[in-house]
Amino acid sequence: MDACLANGDLEGAVTVFREMKEVLRDFSRGAVVFSALAKVCVQRKSAKLATDVYDEIKDVCTCSKVTYNTLIDALVREGSMEKATDLFRDMSLKAVTPDLITYSTLIKGHCVRGDLEQGLQLLGLMQRRGIAPDAILFNSILDGCAHKQMCSLTEMVLKDMEIAGIAPSNFTLSILVKLYGRCNDLETAFKVVDTYPRKYGFDLNAQVYTCLMSACIANGALPRALEVYGRMTKSGCASDAKTYQTLLSGCLRHDDLDNAAGLVHDALKRDPPLSLDREILESVLFMAVRRGRGKDLGVPLLDSLEQSGTAVSERVSGAVRRGENIGPEVREPRPYARRSARNSSQ
Repeated sequence: MDACLANGDLEGAVTVFREMKEVLRDFSRGAVVFSALAKVCVQRKSAKLATDVYDEIKDVCTCSKVTYNTLIDALVREGSMEKATDLFRDMSLKAVTPDLITYSTLIKGHCVRGDLEQGLQLLGLMQRRGIAPDAILFNSILDGCAHKQMCSLTEMVLKDMEIAGIAPSNFTLSILVKLYGRCNDLETAFKVVDTYPRKYGFDLNAQVYTCLMSACIANGALPRALEVYGRMTKSGCASDAKTYQTLLSGCLRHDDLDNAAGLVHDALKRDPPLSLDREILESVLFMAVRRGRGKDLGVPLLDSLEQSGTAVSERVSGAVRRGENIGPEVREPRPYARRSARNSSQ
């Protein structure tokens, strides 16, 4: 079986393993051998195959905690929460005690899925068994609260976090800013951003600043988002591509051409120049042409883009240099922050 795994023959390894289980009377080492098989299955993104084999041996041998945690993590990543929960129950039935990793993995999976109630039940069970939550687990629950826009529950979790002696971090703060932004409570979002760094001794990072800008834009407060950008620059915190994408989307949404062009120039001045979304860049150029500002704004911006090696379609560059308005009104690009959140949903 080891030879099959070493040569990437996963199906062959499973065939040998099943034959081994049938032929050998002494299957005491079955759990150890299965652990090696399960690890490779997970690496090959074949968690279902691993759990199918597990179902065949669970009555004749007991897997280790590490194996259970490995399989549960793989199933959670695939969104197979029912099967992950079944494995969690098997652990208890076989007297394999779940640990912080087990609970954290399952709770995060439930929160990502939107089943916050089940996640909180597991948290209570974990605490009753004497296992203390860590910062990662608390942040997973807070993220679930943010998606559900549950401000009251968020305050309770933050109090539990404080009682447990776990200090909020930039990651915690970014979750809170998203929550209050979705609840149309910008004042509280700014309050926590102003309060938490001083209270818990950390400096704001680009993620928090960007989340605060995104919250301002979503609530129709582009000027405040630009003020946050100025504050970020003054603090010495370097803006990343996501920061500029967020602000540019906001400027396009609010038809703010001058600030959009200024932001593009700022991004290109970075060393090395930041790589920005082509759709957004071309939308800024289109806006300049539509406004009759191709010569004084569009052409210099296009020159800067070309000098930085940023690709722009020939159709767009030609229209800018000729000052022609081509095609229908260009639709505003989808906000970068929303696309990223959908692609990463961690």
